[in-house]
Amino acid sequence: MNYLEAVASFAEFGTHRDDAISIMLSAEQQVGIYSLSVSTFKQVLQRVIEEQISMSDLELWASVLLQREEYLVGDLEGSLYALSDPDIMGGIDKVKLTRLLALLD
Repeated sequence: MNYLEAVASFAEFGTHRDDAISIMLSAEQQVGIYSLSVSTFKQVLQRVIEEQISMSDLELWASVLLQREEYLVGDLEGSLYALSDPDIMGGIDKVKLTRLLALLD
């Protein structure tokens, strides 16, 4: 997996996430090489609702997307910020994630 594949794999919550993180940490950051789409964001939220992804992994994912320069998050920044710090929303649960999904439609 090369650097660009690692950036995409992490953003899309791919199966080789740990490898992606290692590759990203060992390479120089390239600014804005991946634009997070609403579709990808919704897919990740749906996987959390279906318990394929844990809430703690969702929090980490959102934090990384906000902190790493590779990612352009655009209008999703506020949602990612709330997911990265669940206390803002009084905690995150399936009901809140379902509401967030509905707002994105």
